[in-house]
Parts: sequence; structure tokens; C-alpha cells
Amino acid sequence: MPYLMGYFLAANAVSDLCAVVDGLYCVMSKAYMIANHDLFSTLLSGDGEHRAVCTTFSPHSPHKNPDKRLAAALSGMAGSGRFGAIAVTGLPFCRLAGMDYQGLAAAVSARVPVAGVPALSMEADWLDGYDGTLAALAGVLPLTGKKSRKKVAVCGYFLDRNEFDHAANLKEMERLLGLCGLELVSVWPSGGNCAGLSRTGEAGLIISLPYGRKAAKVLARRTGAKLLVTGLPMGIAGTSEWLAAVRKAAGLGGPLPEKALSEARAAAAAIYPALRELVGKNALFAGDPHLYAAFSGFAAELCVRVSAVFLDCDQRSLSAPRPPALRFAPTAGEGAEALAGLPRHERPHLAVANSFAATEGLCGGAPLVELGFPSFGHHCLSEEPFLFYSGARALAARLLNRLRGV
Repeated sequence: MPYLMGYFLAANAVSDLCAVVDGLYCVMSKAYMIANHDLFSTLLSGDGEHRAVCTTFSPHSPHKNPDKRLAAALSGMAGSGRFGAIAVTGLPFCRLAGMDYQGLAAAVSARVPVAGVPALSMEADWLDGYDGTLAALAGVLPLTGKKSRKKVAVCGYFLDRNEFDHAANLKEMERLLGLCGLELVSVWPSGGNCAGLSRTGEAGLIISLPYGRKAAKVLARRTGAKLLVTGLPMGIAGTSEWLAAVRKAAGLGGPLPEKALSEARAAAAAIYPALRELVGKNALFAGDPHLYAAFSGFAAELCVRVSAVFLDCDQRSLSAPRPPALRFAPTAGEGAEALAGLPRHERPHLAVANSFAATEGLCGGAPLVELGFPSFGHHCLSEEPFLFYSGARALAARLLNRLRGV
């Protein structure tokens, strides 16, 4: 998926961030796709007051002074009182024409911050676009508050939609950190506004999740907070290890508090009966590499083997075991060939995948548990976490139900 998809996803996750793209109107199709995935997306508005904005600049009808024209537009949006910050980037032909969006943003005199996001559509993918947008925002937002070692901020959460799967994840994150003696002051991003992101200045510890490594480094450098690099807290062991690492980095030694340990035991007891049907099954995963790394660990807890993985991103190193079949951004034919090459005992019984995998025929006919971006066929109007202890229970139930054809 393209770089600008990640740019718009990051903007969709910050409620008062205006995302400007210098270029042709075709880029707006990405905002429409996000609206189809996220029932509560606010990038587009029925009254035309969109947060996703396109300049419609074209190489076939260039302006004499495109930089001055864009600077004036950014100043107007920043002074409108509608936004907490403005982000701006452009299509490749604008960059080739010499447009410097970071320099342009820095030169705009405005009442709210303006962040220039590098125009890297030709050499980077959607995951880079998401992190790059957060990093640009982290460089310009004010970071306020009195620092405390027991206050933490999380950077690099992948809030691909404002539905109740993510709301439940974030609620659990705050609650479990509280049980461990820590206060969560900010999540980059959480669906809230720029003022909420600015509270990162209070954090003595910044937890870097995989989708915002660059942004987390910027925040740590600006605030002087300690930086902890982690994966996603999925599954029982994954959650316990994540909480223990956070406590240790915050200077709170010893084992997890009993309240947290009791939740781990309760989740394990709830999942145990499902193992009778899950044990020994094979799963196909299709989606992003960070979610795969987390899911592979949880699958091992369930005695499920991930035998095929299709990742919709540029080729990159993995922090999870390499499965028998692995492809980066495969075509339908390449996916089918990879599955056909598996021995019969490794063919998938389940597909944990996004909507693209289903529509492109990458699931090999296995029952689909829709997870990740995009998810057009599974929406969450009530709490349905997939991270932490409660997420382990909910996701195990989804896997079991699909195996049973529910």
C-alpha cells in the first residue's frame, strides 16, 4: 500500500489534524477508502469542511509561484481556528519540481504548528508514511507538563480506525498500566486531539511501539524522557512480558502486581477450553509485519502454527519466525503458488487477514478472521479488543468460532 495511505491514516487518528497533499485530486481516493474501513472517520465531512485536503496542483497547469500559493493556503487553514495542527506533503512530481515541504512548513507563520512531511511516495510504503507523519508532528507540537517517572507515553500505536476494537485496546492499556503503578498520559495517536498529544511532556518514559519508531525517538530527544522499544502486547505471555518491561524501564522492580497476574491467569483459564479445537491447526496471516510478529507469538500460545504469511509492504526484516511460505506484496498468482507449494499437512485451516487478502484470493479458501487494515467486512460497534489479556480472550473466541463455521 502506498506511502500516502499511511499519511492519511495517521491524520485520521488525530481528531484535529488537517492533512494537506499538494497534487492531483486522485489522492483523495485514499481518504474514501479509510472512510469505508472506519465508520467514525472524520477525514471527510458532509459539509465540505474536510480534514483531508488536496491542492489539485497539476504539472499540466503549473502556477507561477506554487510555493507562495501553498504557503498562503497553509496560513489560512492554520488561522481558521478549526485545527490543532496542519500537516503537508506532496506527490512525487511536486518534489521533483523542487517543492520543499519541510522548509515551507517551517517558514509559515501560524497560530498552530505546521508540520512538513517528506514527500517519499516513490521510495517508501504506507508504514513509512504513518511513522513519518507522526515524526513530523512530534517535531512541531508543543510538549507541556511536569515530568514524572511514573508517567508514561506510548508512541506508535496503529489506530487505523476510530471504532471500538481500538477503543477497547486503549482502555485496557491505560487500565493495566494503572494496575502496574503507572499513569498513561498520552498515546500517539489515540483518536484524540493535538492537545492530548502535547501531554507527552509529562512522561518520564516513552514506549516505542513498532508503527512509530522515528516519532518516538523525536519525542524522547525533545523531552529527555527514557525510551523503551517494544513490540505489540498481544496474547497472555506477550502482555505480561510487555508490562514487565515497562515497569522495569520506569524503575519499578520486582514481579508484576498480583492484580495483573490474576488477570493473566483468568485469561488463560478462559482460553483453555478452546485449545481442544485450536491445537495443531495451521493459520495463514496476511497484513502488516508488526501485527504478524505479535500474532505469531499468540498463535504459538494457542498451539497454532502460522504456515503462510503475505505482507502488504516493502520487503523488510522480520522480528518474528520466518514461516514456510513468506511473500511481500504478492499478486494473487504468487500467493496461490506459495500455498500450492506447501505440503498438505501445512495448508491453512484459518486465514487471519485483512480485506485485501480476501478480495485478492490470498486466503486459499480458508475461513477468514478479518483483522488489520483494511477491514471492510468486520466493524466493531462494541468493545472488541485484540491486544492485552482481554484481547487474547476475544481473538481466541473469533478463531474458534470461524473454525466452527460461525
